[in-house]
Amino acid sequence: MSESIPLLDFSAFFGDLQDRERVGAEVFRAARDTGFMYLRGHGIPGTSVDAAFGLAREFFGLPSASKLRHLRTSGNFGYQSVAQEALDPSKPPDLKEDFTLRNAPRVAATDPRWPSDPFRAEATAFYGDCRNLAAQVMRAFALALELPEAFFDDKHTGKTQTLRFLHYPPSRNIRPGQLGAGAHTDYGTLTILFQDDAGGLEVQDTSGRWVPAPPIPGTVVVNTGDLLARWSNDALRSTPHRVQVRPESAASGRLSIAFFSDPDPEVLVETIPSCISGDRPARHGAIRAGEHIEERIRVSMEQAARTAGG
Repeated sequence: MSESIPLLDFSAFFGDLQDRERVGAEVFRAARDTGFMYLRGHGIPGTSVDAAFGLAREFFGLPSASKLRHLRTSGNFGYQSVAQEALDPSKPPDLKEDFTLRNAPRVAATDPRWPSDPFRAEATAFYGDCRNLAAQVMRAFALALELPEAFFDDKHTGKTQTLRFLHYPPSRNIRPGQLGAGAHTDYGTLTILFQDDAGGLEVQDTSGRWVPAPPIPGTVVVNTGDLLARWSNDALRSTPHRVQVRPESAASGRLSIAFFSDPDPEVLVETIPSCISGDRPARHGAIRAGEHIEERIRVSMEQAARTAGG
């Protein structure tokens, strides 16, 4: 494990108020100092995590023609093939494919973008597990920020909460500067990440050095994004991170599962009063969450399209 990324036991947060406040302070400190943390005792059963990886492995193992039948067409839901996104707009497109499930429980069972009924049932159940964990982590932040514990609950109702299965295949003809996922910060509030054992995630520390964030069995990686940084007047970090490309010589690809817990589009993100002081005035104006997130997505897609053939 990288010594730069703290490992926290989250299980005590499911206890009494004193324990929740203590864990909240630990979570806040990790997000303030590094923007990343590992959580164990997070409450999602290992069997559920294994089943979710099984879904991803089965789907990405399908022939390309089969995957393309479930192509993302609107609503940030469905399949996206390799090199269709550039998370770092200055670099070539990312060498990954994904199946993205925004607001999964509200997508009709008859929608042709679902690969199958069993996929829908299992993916939706795992989405619920992740959404519950994200709500608990946000309650920890609320306590540390001197807010009502449920302050963030009604601001994250699922409209833009997104589960994403990601596959980084072994790649040939890698262009200069091309990565599995280009260096970026996450757009919204927080991200929960599950990794297989392939590794490849790197986090930028405060000195600008790229630090490996290897998988640790039984844990999830949690990082804070742009909008939580804005809410906290930059007391909490939105930290750049990236994923190394899987070379052609690798025995297999890399799988990860990310849950992006972003606020509903209409939520007005304004600096939290406890984060403002005489020597630290508000650094950001208010912004609607949807405006920020959609602009970031649009830029990454447009850059991928421009550089795909370059």
